[in-house]
Amino acid sequence: SAFRRAIELGPGAADAFDYYGRLLYGMGRWDESIAMVLRAQSLDPLAHRNDLASALLRAGRYDEARLRAEQALELEPEYDRARATLGWALFLGGDQRAGLREMQRAQAIAPHSTLWMAQVAQAQAMMGDVQTAREALARLEERAVTGYVSPYHLAYVHTGLGDVDRATSLLEHAVAQRAGPAYAIKGSFLFAPLRGHPRFQALLDSMGLRDG
Repeated sequence: SAFRRAIELGPGAADAFDYYGRLLYGMGRWDESIAMVLRAQSLDPLAHRNDLASALLRAGRYDEARLRAEQALELEPEYDRARATLGWALFLGGDQRAGLREMQRAQAIAPHSTLWMAQVAQAQAMMGDVQTAREALARLEERAVTGYVSPYHLAYVHTGLGDVDRATSLLEHAVAQRAGPAYAIKGSFLFAPLRGHPRFQALLDSMGLRDG
């Protein structure tokens, strides 16, 4: 309701539409989220390109997401988020090897990012390269001893490895800490394997997200 009021007060504010669209895709309301992010882009054509690609990716529209991510990269080839979005669009669209390469490029652009380190490891686990994924997880856990590593990121790797209970425990911590995009747990394609788990459903209930 606050976002709707913001849009009412500033109908030309591209950011308001974009942030509302992000919230909607975090809730799994795909068509509404895509409409909001499209509106943001129409108001500010050079901005929010990867947000549109991301919304399409979450909606399972992989070919469209790939195209939009490629368009974002035309403007900024070293944009790590667009590289990762392109990677997942390719990966989930059926070309896992090409997708992993793009995710690894995102990691190379931002080598200190635990986000891309975790997502690359999740993709490797999903491809069956469990040993490499567990090695990356060990490095992340080692970094967490002396610095901050978001439990949200660790949950990616455990989800890829099929460690459902551990992944869910980490997401519970992420929500408690307000860590990472915790609001987007319901709509995250990366946590799709957890959706049928009772603890995951209980977590959504605690956030008021089970039904909307």
